[in-house]
Amino acid sequence: MRKTIAILCILLLPLSGWAGKPVKKGQLASLVSEYRGVEGVELVRLGTLATSAIKTTVRLSAKDDPDARQALDLLSGIRRLTIFEFEDCEASVKEKINNKLGRILKESDLLMEVKDGSDAMQMYGILDEKGDSVSDFVLYTPGECALICIFGKVSMKAVEKIMKEYD
Repeated sequence: MRKTIAILCILLLPLSGWAGKPVKKGQLASLVSEYRGVEGVELVRLGTLATSAIKTTVRLSAKDDPDARQALDLLSGIRRLTIFEFEDCEASVKEKINNKLGRILKESDLLMEVKDGSDAMQMYGILDEKGDSVSDFVLYTPGECALICIFGKVSMKAVEKIMKEYD
């Protein structure tokens, strides 16, 4: 997982200093809530309380563990996290969700799209002017029917530290 995040962030580094239109967080939250409980939908939501608890747990273990310190650097600015997966839904439900997500995300600027054969991963978010952090980062893979929303800020310096380990 850390390697995947590092690779994604390597791809984002050339975009430093470029900011796009923010994603519509409220519309994404409404869509996720609308399909919560539908057969085939998997949903993980971590709000501010849960992310604070995770950060506290990581902070306590970070004293003796360098990997935990790196994780804490990455997690420190994250306020909320949503993982929404709907690959096991009926085809008609998948199509409805993908169409709605497409309309919502169409209003945001696409930072990057990574293609692997017929699969594509779309990345949305806002890079600050200095390229020090990315905020409200959204990963969407229509073919795999998955949406990951990381709301808050992720430090690019923390990402660079992790990337150096995988060089």
